Amino acid sequence: MAKCGGCGQFMSGEVARCNGCSGVYHRRCVALPRTGAIAVTWQCPECRKNLATDNKAETPVRGRPMDLPAAEHPSSEDPTSAGRIVLETTEDLTRDIMAELRAFRDNLRSINKDMQLFRADIADIRSTLRDCQENVVRLEDRMVALEGRQSSAPLDSSVNDIIAQLRQDLNDRDQELLNNDVEIANLPETNGENPVHLAVQIGLKLGVKLDERDIVSAERVGARRLVAMDAAGPVPRPRLLAVRLVRRDLREEVLSSARARRGATSAGLGLPAPHNRSMLTSGLQHKTACYFGKRVRLVSIMAGSSCGPSGAVLLRGTSPVTRRLAIIVY
Repeated sequence: MAKCGGCGQFMSGEVARCNGCSGVYHRRCVALPRTGAIAVTWQCPECRKNLATDNKAETPVRGRPMDLPAAEHPSSEDPTSAGRIVLETTEDLTRDIMAELRAFRDNLRSINKDMQLFRADIADIRSTLRDCQENVVRLEDRMVALEGRQSSAPLDSSVNDIIAQLRQDLNDRDQELLNNDVEIANLPETNGENPVHLAVQIGLKLGVKLDERDIVSAERVGARRLVAMDAAGPVPRPRLLAVRLVRRDLREEVLSSARARRGATSAGLGLPAPHNRSMLTSGLQHKTACYFGKRVRLVSIMAGSSCGPSGAVLLRGTSPVTRRLAIIVY
């Protein structure tokens, strides 16, 4: 609610508005009659005090009211008018305060509802956490019980025997899948090579005529590795060439020819130098390959021993009798 620019009290009833500063005043504060129209160009004393005047007595000055009839001049001697103004001002203030109190009460109600919802959510979270804690405690109890049962249970040797037998069966089956495979090592590797054609050429070099129909698959196995450095750069180590043949008798023929020609190299196969000695072995499962490596190390340690056919390790002592130490079929 606007206040009077002169007395500073709240406005009530008809007011006088300044054309210059747009301020509002009581008629009595600017010495205007209580009734009648106010000119549109009327200005308040604050705006008119800076205008040039002729120092006449008619110039309105704050604190010097114009000569008005006693009936129109407000004075403190008129208790009815003053009481009515105070009553109107009080009613306006009361209405404003009541509106603000009403809005404040609505805000408190909204906050109260939000707090109730927040408390309900907190209660749900606490209940959920309590359930989770109980579940964790139950799981810990079960784990302790299972660990105690496992530690107290006697070890069954038959179970270990069964596991060992199953592992051996799996190893034998894996080895059976490699019965028709041969591996060629130390064979130079080039980009864009044809492994099947290389297998055929190696068979011809060993004296075994192979046809592409006799080969199921041929490919390099393993990852490329660098084993040496020279002036030109790193020298790659050739990967194994794994060849799977159609028949086992053809594989045995290739292995027999390889044993007979142990000094065969990669010369004449159209491969880049150096032409190293190629090694041709049968395909071995990982565990069987470990056994084969142990057998080779055993042979290298024993004086006068050698490897016989079919993977047999032969030991020759002082007597002319040759004894078979171990046989590993692969």
